[in-house]
Formats: sequence, structure tokens, C-alpha cells
Amino acid sequence: MFDLAIGFCPSKEGWGPLSPNRPVDFTTCFEYGGLVSGLSALFIFAAVLRFRKLQGAPRLPSSLVANSAFWTKLSLAVFALIASVAELVVMIGLAPVTSVYTTSLALQSAAAAVAVRLHYKEQFANKVASTPLLLFWLSTSVLALIRLRTAISLSFVTSDPPFIIANILYMVASLATMAMESQPKPHMLYELPDDYDDDDEQHFYDEDYATYQSPEERANIFSLLSFTWMTPLVERGFRKPLQMEDTWELSNMYRPEVATAKFQHNWQAQLRSGRPSLFRATMRTYGWSLALGNFYKLVRDLVSFLNPILLSRLIGFVSKYNTQDAEPIEYGYFYALSMFVVASIQAVAYQQHWMQNRRVNGLMKISYTTAIYRKTMVLSNDARQNCNVGSIITHVSVDTQRVAEFTATLSHNLWSAPLQIIVALYLLYQTLGWCVFAGVIAMLISIPTTAHISRSMRALNKILMGYRDQRMKIMNEVLSGIKIIKLYAWETSFIRRINEVRVFLELSTIRRYGIFQACFSCIETLLPFVVSFTTFGLYSLADGASHGPLTPQLVFVALTLFNMLRHPFSSGSTVVPALLESIVSSNRIFDFLTAGEIDFEAIERKPYDRDAPNTSTNDVLVSVKNGSFKWLSAEEPTLKNISIECKRDQLVALIGRVGSGKSSLVSAVLGDMVKSEGTVEVQGTIAYAPQQAWIMNATLRDNILFGHKYDQ
Repeated sequence: MFDLAIGFCPSKEGWGPLSPNRPVDFTTCFEYGGLVSGLSALFIFAAVLRFRKLQGAPRLPSSLVANSAFWTKLSLAVFALIASVAELVVMIGLAPVTSVYTTSLALQSAAAAVAVRLHYKEQFANKVASTPLLLFWLSTSVLALIRLRTAISLSFVTSDPPFIIANILYMVASLATMAMESQPKPHMLYELPDDYDDDDEQHFYDEDYATYQSPEERANIFSLLSFTWMTPLVERGFRKPLQMEDTWELSNMYRPEVATAKFQHNWQAQLRSGRPSLFRATMRTYGWSLALGNFYKLVRDLVSFLNPILLSRLIGFVSKYNTQDAEPIEYGYFYALSMFVVASIQAVAYQQHWMQNRRVNGLMKISYTTAIYRKTMVLSNDARQNCNVGSIITHVSVDTQRVAEFTATLSHNLWSAPLQIIVALYLLYQTLGWCVFAGVIAMLISIPTTAHISRSMRALNKILMGYRDQRMKIMNEVLSGIKIIKLYAWETSFIRRINEVRVFLELSTIRRYGIFQACFSCIETLLPFVVSFTTFGLYSLADGASHGPLTPQLVFVALTLFNMLRHPFSSGSTVVPALLESIVSSNRIFDFLTAGEIDFEAIERKPYDRDAPNTSTNDVLVSVKNGSFKWLSAEEPTLKNISIECKRDQLVALIGRVGSGKSSLVSAVLGDMVKSEGTVEVQGTIAYAPQQAWIMNATLRDNILFGHKYDQ
């Protein structure tokens, strides 16, 4: 029976949270009032939010979802509710009605009742297993197991067996309900469109949709955390080499039109603000995704520091075993189990952090590449003088990769590395005392040297990017005029020009950059060893009394912490150069995206319907009146006082000598030239076939479809 007293918490142990009488156990008031009540209240709040979200969702077909598995799951949830009520009834006979025990079990029963209703709603409105329900049933099962252990230690098995039976039934029913909820719903359910409603008479099925739809979209929370949704693909790849038909289609979030829409919206908002910032546009687009990845990284970093603490406790437990100061055996099991749980949380958090970062990396590259491509289509002639084909290719292939790689993959080290260093040094101070400051001094000495090397690497990287643009420009000229170069046997002279840039300028700069990077890596690699050597040496010589001699407990814990310092220190050799490269590349992309554009308002465009009753063959579709045009803003007009009208159904030919301005006039009508005077009016749409033939390196069908799906 409970050791009862008077009050809301009738236990004499109080609120704890740790029990002073039982090893590795909570007080009963904390178990019921803190854990059970907290979980139940949190679930009810989450369920209310979930009900509001599912309120307007279309109803799924009853023929697919109202199956035997659903009714079994609902029956198990109802049985869990009955078991919880039975616990409450038994508890009323053991403790006061107004105590924390009865109140928490009443709240648990209310949460179970809400879960039953949510099961029914989710089954007919959601294609994926409910995350709130899965987490609730798992958590309440674990809490039921903890309460069962406490009840057994308090001799409830002999004094109050009905309470033990009700607790076990509730735990088993909760686990069974969670297992049924985690099962995937019928396969044909994913062939329905998202806006399908069971009340509609029209039924829609796409035989290929469910087969090629990404399983990530229908995976539950446990499958997402453990990546088991990829198991079928891995098994298929184990049996045979994977082909394109073995994979599934991209999720909607990875499609270019979806991935770039939000970024384009935020970037255009930045342009309209008058003070555009590529960084702000990127953060407003991917800030929450990056924050989620950083949260996983924070969990992993903080949990990792539990390992040396648990290791110290475990070594101390083993060293005292079979002595008068020995701790109860439960502590040994607790330390071992805790180390396993900590390692599992580390693995899950790290993999989710990596997955989230790679997702953001891909989306950023899609968005940047699309933005650069769209900007290329609207560059003004003045801007094209500074943005040649080579620099644009560099923006897409190099600059975009560097910015996305650093932002999504390495930027977390800017806060993670200092956090790990601070926590590790604090734990080292608790372990070895003031001698750890010898290592801190060694780190401080290295900072000015690494800062100077970083500044030099940033300057060299900026120079290197300019040399690469210069080389790409020459290569583009060579490839464009390769026929003439071969006919006139100019290969040697052009090879000499390329080598002058590649060998004497670019490679020499890369060599200097590599020397600085090698020095930086050497310092960052040697620093952890120097820190540990100076700390242990000073402790052995000067301070062997404050924390005792260097016992295995001190040495192993200190070495573990020093090893944890190795990564944040060594990451500097990667993060700092990547940061500098990212800043340079980001500035280059920003300069390109803010370059001058074609003046679309120079051409007055009007819609035109050829089938409208008020149209005739005398309609003027293209009109230029007293127009003067030039290619560059600073030049004199190439075309002056041009007036022309092109009527409907007319065939107009421009005839003149080479260089007389025929192509320039067509470019002026298209808006490619700068209009200095006059008016240009175009009705309807224009199709333009340039003089330079172009074709993709693909099949005839791909050239016709140009990225669109093949219908028939």
C-alpha cells in the first residue's frame, strides 16, 4: 500500500523526483502528478489541435478504410480506456479521491477517451498513421511500465493485485493499439487524389500513382526516424542492380516548380524593398528547415556529453563493487542501460540532422540554379558585358554548390563547435580542476595564427574565382569557334592562352591556397593533443591532490572529453575556408541576381484574339513609331526614327546588306534593345526563330517535349 499522509501528495516521499528509499526510481507523486498528468494534458492539447486541422479534410472511402484492422485497432483502444478506468476505480479505494493519484488516473482516462475519438477521425481523414496517437500510446506504455515497477517494489502484488492486473492490461492494450496504428493503410488509398471525398459519385484511380509515389510521403513517425521506408528499395538493390524503373517519383517538395516558388516570392519581396539581401531571402525560405536540422544537432551534442558522465559513474560503480561502499546492483543496470539509450538517441538525432541538411542542400541548389537561369533570360545588354557565359556557368556549378553546401551542411558548426568546447572544458574543469586552463591557454595562443591564415585564404579565394571566370571565358570562345581554330591551325596559340591562365595564374593561386590550408589543418589537428598533454602534465606535476591521483576513472573520463574536443577543433580547418568561400560565392550570386534587366515596359503588349468578332485582317499587330534603339545605354542609337506597321495575315520581309540592322530591328521589337525614343506596340504573342540553330543532346521526342510529360 502507499505510505500515505495528508495533502494532495499523500506520499511521505514527497514530490522527489527521485525516491530516497528505492534505488533508481521516482517518487509516486512525481510519477502520477508529473509524468502521467503531464503526458495526458499534453496529448489532449495536441489532439484538440489535430481535430481542428482535420475538420475540413475530405472523407476517405469507407470501403477502403473501414476494414477489420481498423475495428480491431478501435477495439484495443476502447479496451485500453476500460483498463484505465479500472485503474482509477481501484485507486479510489486505495487513496483519497482528491489525491494526485486519482486525479492523474482520471486525466489518463480522459486522454484515452480522446484517443479513441481521434482514432476514428484519423482513419477517415488521414492516409498516414497519426503521429500524436503513436507517440501517446508509446509514452503511456513506458509510463505504465515504470508505474508497474514502482508498484511491485511497494508490494502491491500481494496487497492489491487488482491494481497490478489493471496496470498490466492497460500497458498491453496500449502497446497493441500502437502496433495496429503503425500499420500502413490500404495500398489503393494512395491512388486517390488529395481532394477526394467519399460523398462524390466519381471515383478516381491511377494504377501507377501508388506504385511510383515516394514511400516517404506515407511513412509514419517511427518509419521516418528509422528510415525503414527505404527498406524495399535497399532489398531490391541487394537482389539486382537498380534501374530507373525500380525507383519512385520525386516528392512534391523536391519538384523544381514547388521548391523554387517560395524562394522566388521572398527574393522578389527583397528586390521590392529597395535593400535586397540574398541571405534574408534564403533564411525566410529555409530558415525553419535549417532550425529543425540544428535542433537535431543540438540534441545530439547535448546527449553526447552524458556518455562521459555515465562512464564515470559506471567505472566508480565497478571499482566499489564487492566492497562496503558498493552501490545497489540496480545502479549498474541503470548506467549500462542509460549508455545504450544515449547512444541510440545520438544515432537517431545525427541521422535526422544529416537527412534534414541534405534535403535543404538540394532545395537550395534547385532554387539558386532556377533563379540564375531566370535572371539569364532577362539580363540587359549592359549587364551582359560583365556576365559572360563562363561566369554564368561558374555561378551554377561552383558558387551555388558552395553556398548550399556551407549553409545546409557546415553552418551549424559555427555554434555547435563553441558549444561543445565550452561544455567539454566545463566538465574537464570539474574532473581535473584548474589544470585544464593550461589547455585553454594553448587554444588561445592558436587563435591569432588561425585568424591570419583565414584572412589570407579569403583573399586568395576571391582572386582564384576571378581566374576561373577568365579561364571559362577563354574556353567558351575556343569551343564556340573550334571549326575556325582547326581550319587556321591556331591550336598552339590558344593552348598557350589557356595555360597562361590555368598554370601560371590559377594553379599557382591554388598552390598558395593549399599551403595555407595545410598549415591551418596542421594547427587544428595538433591542438587537441597539445591541450591534453599540457593539462595531464601540469596536473601530474603541480596538482595531484585536489581531485586525487590520476586514477582510471579520471583518466578515462578526461580522455573521452578530450576526444570530444577533437572534432570541434578539427572542424575549423573545414568550416572556416568553407565560410570564406561561401561569402565570396554568395556575393557573386547576389551581384548577378541584382544586375540590370531588360525594360519590359518599353514594349506595350496587348492581348489579341484572332477569333473575336470585332477583329479584321487590317488589324495592326506590330507597330513601331519614330523608334530609336541602341544596344548599350552609353552608346549612340543603332536604329533611328524607325516607323513600321505589320498587319494581320501580312508576310513582311526585311531586305538589306549585312550589318544594315535587320536583326537589330527584330531584336528591338522583341525588347532586347534599349529604346531611347518612340513607341513600340505588339498585340498577341510572338514566336521567334533565331539564326543560330540549337538542339538538345537528347532524343527527338525530348527536344519536342522540352521537359514536359509525354501524353500520347
